Amino acid sequence: MGDIYSEILKSLERGEKAALATIVSRTGSAPRAVGAKYLIHEDGSSSGSIGGGCVEAEVWQKAQEVMEKGDGNVLQFNLTAEQLAEGGLICGGNVEIFIEPLKEPFLEIYQEVKKIKQKGGAAILATWVSVDGDSSKGEGAKALIRSSGVKLGSLYGGEEVERKILSEMDTLLKEKKPKLISLQAGEKDSSWEKAEVLLEPVFSEPTVYLFGAGHVSQQIAPLAKRVEFKVAVIDDREIFANRQRFPDADEIVVTEFERCFERLLLDDSSFIVIVTRGHLYDGLVLEQAVKTHARYVGMIGSRKKIRILYQHLMKKGISKETLDRVYAPIGLEIHSETPEEIAVSIVAQLIQVRGEP
Repeated sequence: MGDIYSEILKSLERGEKAALATIVSRTGSAPRAVGAKYLIHEDGSSSGSIGGGCVEAEVWQKAQEVMEKGDGNVLQFNLTAEQLAEGGLICGGNVEIFIEPLKEPFLEIYQEVKKIKQKGGAAILATWVSVDGDSSKGEGAKALIRSSGVKLGSLYGGEEVERKILSEMDTLLKEKKPKLISLQAGEKDSSWEKAEVLLEPVFSEPTVYLFGAGHVSQQIAPLAKRVEFKVAVIDDREIFANRQRFPDADEIVVTEFERCFERLLLDDSSFIVIVTRGHLYDGLVLEQAVKTHARYVGMIGSRKKIRILYQHLMKKGISKETLDRVYAPIGLEIHSETPEEIAVSIVAQLIQVRGEP
């Protein structure tokens, strides 16, 4: 599945009618989490998913009304065993889905969301779901608030509401999970008493940096993309690091391995995979990689090769404790042999590490 925020932005830039459905509450075993999105276009096409089946079909139907009237709506689904037996419904549990029309004032907000996800930074996207139980009253109030307090968009409640959102920010950005909160109006607010607001953390997406553009990286790139990683490929040979060989890559960098990190913006959402064409280049990349704040550093190779490289790097002043944090040999142990199997073991480990708190 592609980036749903990019699809939202494209729709806003085209000025077309569209409705965005977002899961705002979930209990039980429904397969998609709070924050999952489903975008319905005026021509009937759609992108994203909130679980599929009849629930998604009903949301699609309601989206036509939302686009026509311009008012938001909250749909509730209480899924019983009998409904599940009919087939086509999502796994089970209860969900609330907020459907809102996309409006021109949201364009600047989603442009900034895209910038954060691509270039780094963090913010909270706040969407008013309902005011005093009325979803059509709350619809249209949306804002993107950075930790500095800089805001795009508008919300009811003014500074008091913004302070409440800022108080939730650290936890939300740490947990990286959306949250539906209830707000009580302050003494000065007479136009409303209670509101529900969906808070969604916006942050730079986990990026896999593939050092080496050989056969293994060719298999890793599309697999990593399918499980929601961004992918960058780095090699010193343009004949290998090119769009024809890596059509799914978000970025391709052709540069010498000795200076490759000078061109990269690495942070704690970065995953470094070292699969170059030889021990020399693996060592060059590893020496630079362990000095970054990357969430994950993994290197391919036999235990003998890894031991020799570690000994060399320790002589250059890199501590054993630092090297012990490297995933080497890379990947989960599944007795993989072919490039395809090795790619599966590596991407499985990336997913494992990404899911850790």
